[in-house]
Parts: sequence; structure tokens; C-alpha cells
Amino acid sequence: MLEQIINYLNPLVIDYGTLGVFIASLLEEVVAPIPSALVGMGAGFFLMQGSAISINSLWKLLLNVMLPISAGVTLGSLFVYGLTYFLGKPVIDRFGKFLGVSWSEIQDAEERFSKNNRDGLLLFGVRTVPVIPSAVISAFCGIVKMDIKKYLFYTFLGTLIRGFLLGIIGWQIGSLYQQYVGLFSTFENIILTLVVVGIIVYLYTKKRSLPVN
Repeated sequence: MLEQIINYLNPLVIDYGTLGVFIASLLEEVVAPIPSALVGMGAGFFLMQGSAISINSLWKLLLNVMLPISAGVTLGSLFVYGLTYFLGKPVIDRFGKFLGVSWSEIQDAEERFSKNNRDGLLLFGVRTVPVIPSAVISAFCGIVKMDIKKYLFYTFLGTLIRGFLLGIIGWQIGSLYQQYVGLFSTFENIILTLVVVGIIVYLYTKKRSLPVN
């Protein structure tokens, strides 16, 4: 599967350059099986190979890798953000009783989150980490109805740093980037599994603590 995805996305980057990086990043964010490190590393390898580290090459990295990745991911993330933003309440209203959570509790979390001035910095921080699944971040922000302007601003800035890290890695390790993509993907799957297990354990514990009528 990973090899097929690589064979599909790499020509986008090779043939269309910066535009291809943007399109591939957008697809990477919307299509679940695509590892989120693939485009950044691939773009660093294909667009920066042969360049020595210098001010000019870092400027090239910014224009050809970091900015299109950040724009593509930010735009693509609105798909998951929008789904959870608009469909969160109907889903919780219908299935919340089986999960042990109510919409009022979600609203309480939303209120606490919105009053916390550090929420934007938190979003920025987690967006910079390559192995944290982006869909989980987007879904959480949608559920708690984070202000769209704040969401877009910090998502763009955080992904800019992430694009820099992945681009540098792909640039410096060369053709080995495909092996590293698989490694990053494994870490993402582990973190996603831990998040899901954590949620299940939390809901189970919460439900067990409720008084029996």
C-alpha cells in the first residue's frame, strides 16, 4: 500500500514542483492511508537534492517545501475539522449514552478550552511534531469548536515548522526517505492507538464511576 501511494504522489512533486507539493499535501491530509510524513520528506528529497546548506537553499526550502505543505495541510485539515464541528453534536446526542459522555460535558470542555489563552500555543506545539496524527488534532479542534481564525492561524504556523523538519530530513537523508516514511508512519499508528485506547479507558472508568439507579 505504501509503495503504491509513493508511486502516485512522487510524480506530483517531481512534475509540478511547488504546486505538486501543495496538491499532495492537501491529499495527504484528506486521504487517511497516506502517511503524513510522506510529502514533506519527498519534497525535501526531490526539490532540494544537490543543494548545499546555505541561506539561498533555506530560502528555497521555505518557498518550495514549507509554504506549500503548510497551505495544503491547513486547507485539507478543514475537512476533518468541519465534520467534527458540525456533526459532533448529533453523534454525541445519539451515541453518547453508550460512550458515557453527554453533549453538555463536551460544551463544558469547549468553554474551558476557549477560556484558556494557551490553547493556540498548544495547537501550534502539537502541529509541529511530525509523528502526532494530524486528523486527531483537527477532530479535537472541531469537536470543541475552536475559533476558526485561531485554528487556521496556529495550524498554518505549526505545520510550517513541521514542513521544515520533514523537508530537512528528506533533503539530508536522500533516497532513504522512503524507509523513514515507514518509520514515521509506524510511530503515528502507535500514537493513534494509544489515543483511542486512552479514550476508551477514560469512558469505561467514567461509566463505572456513575451511581447505579
